Amino acid sequence: MIKALLSIFQESANSFDGQEKDEEVILLLRRHPFTILLPLSLFGLACLVPIAIGVIFWSYLSAHGWLDLFLLVSGVWFLAFWLAIFYSLTIYTLDTVIITDRRIIDSDQRGLFNRKISELHSHRVQDVSTHTNGLIETILKFGDITVQTAASEKQFIFHQIPKPDRVKDVIMQVARSRDSGVKAVIQGDM
Repeated sequence: MIKALLSIFQESANSFDGQEKDEEVILLLRRHPFTILLPLSLFGLACLVPIAIGVIFWSYLSAHGWLDLFLLVSGVWFLAFWLAIFYSLTIYTLDTVIITDRRIIDSDQRGLFNRKISELHSHRVQDVSTHTNGLIETILKFGDITVQTAASEKQFIFHQIPKPDRVKDVIMQVARSRDSGVKAVIQGDM
């Protein structure tokens, strides 16, 4: 049971829950790592606040009997940031896009107990576009991908995906191969 629970944190490019027979996973995508590094670094800096206060005011706190209160508040502070880091890493890890030879599955993790899974069959893909916004996204090569479906259906938007132009090409190759009945051959690496 514990192995099954921990398996969600292991990246497997070969299988996933709900995979159809003979369905081949082509890409497993997450947001670019930069998108998680920024919040984690801010959490890390915030964790330094009690340490700095303790170093600067240690003699004052101990002389006036506030040391125990300071240590309690610091402990609560560290616990809150530990939980925030865990929450951020969990959302980052579970928020995925899976591209197979038959469909695109978007698992949008919105909270610890709030997930939305959308599925798009590749024959419904009408158009794929990418959007890179700003200097950081351009330098680090990540951006948004919009998949336009048949007229009555909605757009699928995948945010902050690494190498969006390459992913767009892969999605279009899969859609074209599905229309022609020929298996997609994806060249190059991600």
